[in-house]
Amino acid sequence: KSAIRDDNPVMVIEHKLLYPTKGEVPDGDYTVPIGRADIKRAGNDVTIVALSRSVLHALAAADKLAAEGISAEVIDARSIRPMDVETMVNSLKKTNRMVLAHEAVQFGSILSEISATVQEMAFDYLDAPIARVGGADSPLAYSLPLEMAQLPDPEKIVAAVKSVM
Repeated sequence: KSAIRDDNPVMVIEHKLLYPTKGEVPDGDYTVPIGRADIKRAGNDVTIVALSRSVLHALAAADKLAAEGISAEVIDARSIRPMDVETMVNSLKKTNRMVLAHEAVQFGSILSEISATVQEMAFDYLDAPIARVGGADSPLAYSLPLEMAQLPDPEKIVAAVKSVM
């Protein structure tokens, strides 16, 4: 509904593997604000910004990290243009560490743009370089097990978080 009600051109990209996902849906007529990120889980030690299906992996990683005493804030960026950099920067100012996760290859991806933009705005708050967890920089494998090995998962996000701690 948000895209339909917006007076500007809007491109909606859906991940086909999210179609069977179940979760809470607000009652009644509602819209999701375009250009506003959603803090899915509050945390104090590290900020994980994710897009699309990687949000589910980031939340699973946050659960694993919590069991190890690491409090991860998980942000669903939801929109890349406009991008809610303010929410990301405010979270970074609180945690001083950031990990970015998305299925696209890292080179030239939206992760690179988020990293550059956040560093331009809040470099002095970083206690470690921003880590990126993206797809492998190679053609996607046809075999499902090989395809899954090329993409981000909770374990890869946990490893990236530990690398910035």
